[in-house]
Amino acid sequence: MDLLQGLGAREVILSATDDAPADDLDRSRAAANRMYDRADLAEADRLFSFSRHP
Repeated sequence: MDLLQGLGAREVILSATDDAPADDLDRSRAAANRMYDRADLAEADRLFSFSRHP
């Protein structure tokens, strides 16, 4: 993040899936959330996907 800021970035988009069950440690967002917190980032929006099932 420091590198991007040094290059003039004022905004970034980060993405992490949010569909893992609470007990699935391999797909946990905990590490991503810690990184966002350390970088003093705040959630601004969420991306929702939709699909039609036949």
